[in-house]
Amino acid sequence: MPEMTKQLLFFLVMVISCLSLNCAAADNTANNEALYHDKLNSMHAKPYHQTLEAMGKDNSCQLCHGTKTPVSSPNDSNCLNCHGSRDQVAALTLPDPKDKNAEPNPHNSIHYGKDASCTMCHNEHKPSEIYCNNCHLFKYPNMKP
Repeated sequence: MPEMTKQLLFFLVMVISCLSLNCAAADNTANNEALYHDKLNSMHAKPYHQTLEAMGKDNSCQLCHGTKTPVSSPNDSNCLNCHGSRDQVAALTLPDPKDKNAEPNPHNSIHYGKDASCTMCHNEHKPSEIYCNNCHLFKYPNMKP
C-alpha cells in the first residue's frame, strides 16, 4: 500500500474516532443534564416554606439559591432576606433566663457568635442537623426539621 494511502487511511480513522467520541460525550452530557433536572424536579420545599406559594410568593430554587439551576447551598444573604438580620434571628432564639437548664442560643454561639452559616444546621431538601452536636448534646426541641 503506498505511503500516501496509509496516511489518508490513518487520518480517516482518526476523524471517525474523534466524531464518535464527541457524539458519546454529547450523549453523556445530555444524560447528565437530564439526570440533574430530574433531581431538581424531585426536590420539594419543606412544608413551612410551601406556604410561600400559597401567599403568592416565589418558592422556586431561585428564591434561596439565587439561580434557577443551583449547584451549591444557598448564600446566607438569601436566607436573611426573608428571615431578618442575624441579630433578629438570634433574638428569636434567646434562651429563657429563668431556665437554668436552657440550651445556649444556637444563633449566637460561644464559638461562632452570630456568624455561623445558616446551612451548617438548616437544610431544605434533607433533614436539618444541629451542627453543635458534633461535640455537644443539645436538644433544641423547637428546631424545624
